Amino acid sequence: MISLFKKRLPTDFFRGACDVHCHLLPGVDDGFPNSKKSIEALKLLEEHGIEQMTLTPHFMKEYADNDREYIQAVFQDFCEKAEKESRIKLHLAAEYMLDNRFMTHLEQGLLTLDKSGVHVLCETSYMMYERNVSSMLYEIMCKGYQPVIAHPERYEYASEKDYRHWKDKDYEFQLNLLSLAGVYGGSAFAKSHYMLREGMYDYVGSDMHSLENFKRYLPEIRMRSKSIDQLHRLFENNRNLLS
Repeated sequence: MISLFKKRLPTDFFRGACDVHCHLLPGVDDGFPNSKKSIEALKLLEEHGIEQMTLTPHFMKEYADNDREYIQAVFQDFCEKAEKESRIKLHLAAEYMLDNRFMTHLEQGLLTLDKSGVHVLCETSYMMYERNVSSMLYEIMCKGYQPVIAHPERYEYASEKDYRHWKDKDYEFQLNLLSLAGVYGGSAFAKSHYMLREGMYDYVGSDMHSLENFKRYLPEIRMRSKSIDQLHRLFENNRNLLS
């Protein structure tokens, strides 16, 4: 019998899990400021059972130094420090803002979520869907990449019609886990639960910028059994990206 009551995530929910969106790479964006803080987070995540993390620093005009070569060098340095403190396996990708610098990154080659070099994590402005975003998504697909739209529930301008249109275009969606706890406001909360129930998401990530929100809000996630099963499916998809 399917429970009609909402409940917390099981204590062992994250055992063996992979996170495909986080900002643990230290000192490169608005995420973790230094290696000490990042390693502290890895230790806590390991206690929760997480086995793999894909680090996805922002590639956007606000962080002009972030290009493929620089981020790869920072990642390599951090891995050498982290492997002495944690058994979590680290991977490198990026979260690409579809802004006026994106086409330069595309020409250089994109850091992808998967081993086959196909899935690309993208985001847009939260407030408005700019006209050239559609052309950039088209160019991504023309280059043989698969766009993965980061946290679509957070885009204030987007309606159910927009989401259905994007799915018809074969864009994939990545849920921010803490949207389910209301961290990003009531609209993102409602949209995230709706799209999860409707099976519109393909992957899930923490989008972790610090430990505080994770520790505070994770226990506040409440869902029915069917939605918890859907969330399990998303974490399985995460694993398949890295296998």
